[in-house]
Amino acid sequence: MMRQPFLKAVLTIVSFAFVFLSIPNPAVNAGFFDRMKDIYNTPEKISELESQYLEAKAALAEQQRQLEDSRRAAEQYARKQQELQAQNEQLLAQNASLQNELDQMKQDRASFVTKLIYTGIILTILIVSYILSIRIWRYVVWRKQRTAGGRGLNG
Repeated sequence: MMRQPFLKAVLTIVSFAFVFLSIPNPAVNAGFFDRMKDIYNTPEKISELESQYLEAKAALAEQQRQLEDSRRAAEQYARKQQELQAQNEQLLAQNASLQNELDQMKQDRASFVTKLIYTGIILTILIVSYILSIRIWRYVVWRKQRTAGGRGLNG
């Protein structure tokens, strides 16, 4: 007994579905004809898609080439930076060496000037001492001669 209402409901649903599908639908007919038309235009669309694919492939190849060029340029730039860094370090070391050498030369020059001044002072003292000793010797000789000469003449 339970089968009858269930069977009746199923038959009702199936009949509504059949009636609904048999009613002409203008959108469905237009879609059908468009699909048929698309099937006949498929070679044109395929060639259009193929040309778009080839253009995209060419654009991708160009982008890859540009990327490779950019990568090479970046590597070259990095290499140049490393070379410049090494050169900079070398120049800094050379600068430090030259600075030390300049400081040593300044010290040597100051030492030379000091020695030169001392030598000049010593030479001046020697010359003054020589002149004074000659003057003193002459005075002493003169006194002796005067004393010795004066006694002999007067006496």
